[in-house]
Amino acid sequence: MSEVYRSEVPEHLMTTAQLRSSGMQPGDTTVAAGWLERVFEGDVWLTALHDVRSARSLVVPPLGQVLPVETSKAAATPARSTRSDAAAWARGVLQDHDAVVLDTELTDFDGRVIEIAVLAVDGTVLLSTLVDPEGASINHHAERTHGISAAMLTDAPTMAQVWPRLEEVLRGKTVIAWNAPFDQARLRAEHEQVTGGATSPDWLAQPWECAMRRHAVWVGEPSSRGGGYRNHKLEGGHRAQGDCQAVLERLRQMASTAARGGVRQGPDLYAIRAIWPELLGEVRRRSRSTEAMLTSAELLSVADRTLVVRHKSAPLNRRLAEDKHTAVVNEALATVVRQGWSIRVEAHDAHPQATISKAPALVLASVDESDGEH
Repeated sequence: MSEVYRSEVPEHLMTTAQLRSSGMQPGDTTVAAGWLERVFEGDVWLTALHDVRSARSLVVPPLGQVLPVETSKAAATPARSTRSDAAAWARGVLQDHDAVVLDTELTDFDGRVIEIAVLAVDGTVLLSTLVDPEGASINHHAERTHGISAAMLTDAPTMAQVWPRLEEVLRGKTVIAWNAPFDQARLRAEHEQVTGGATSPDWLAQPWECAMRRHAVWVGEPSSRGGGYRNHKLEGGHRAQGDCQAVLERLRQMASTAARGGVRQGPDLYAIRAIWPELLGEVRRRSRSTEAMLTSAELLSVADRTLVVRHKSAPLNRRLAEDKHTAVVNEALATVVRQGWSIRVEAHDAHPQATISKAPALVLASVDESDGEH
């Protein structure tokens, strides 16, 4: 089981970003030699650490050359991809009857699996169960996140009892997960525990498809660490089945843009929803009262670089529409989106105009956001 480091990290371990800055890349991106723990606004996140001694040279293509997109099912992410590629990938996944979505919940970030779910791409639940961690304690940070307590696991089956059904469900399948390397590493550790080191089945040995990284390309927000795109939290509720359903919803959102292709002109409704936590954070830095109202507002539509929102309370809606509050949001938008976007507060007696990005209203709640893993 990989060790978690909270302060000093051994010299032979580096994050992917550190390796890339040194002209290297991980020898195997699906296996972490350790994890770097970080705390962000009370939430605990882990970033994978890789062994420098097994790293490979980072191959940089000549200027102007585009790396080919890997079409094999075993490829976790494309070497070079565009938003239309990510959307086409999502459409292909949703049409693949051999693809499934998997999610786990753990006792800790490097701990035992205490819940696992597998859903077919049409939403059919193939497996969803709590799992007895056989005495492993649940980290209080993890319990606060997923809400699974030791008492809830009293009558749950062990992983050894679940494994035959898991094997049956995943045999011959392409596995999709939100943070695929993380979940796959935990299932490999469980396989080691259950079988005592037997050869891994094909579905566990081959790299899984990472929906989080494909979604990051689709959203197209540059990473603050330079190179590539920023990952986003799933916002699925942190229960295995719910997170699988959230992944499927993200895939459907991505696939809906597959036919459009072309050069992206800016965030659409779903992309704005993905970066909403960061936007709320920027608003909070400027005005807590504005952030409190915006947190409870509905995002109605996105068009012409304008976010159309409406608060469920008419008095607060009128207050949110005041210049001083819209100015705060516009400043935050300039920081997060960097495209001169603005906000418009829809009056309660008005009807939102139809737009190309129109979608059912969604109440957007404030959640913590991080560049971290899982």
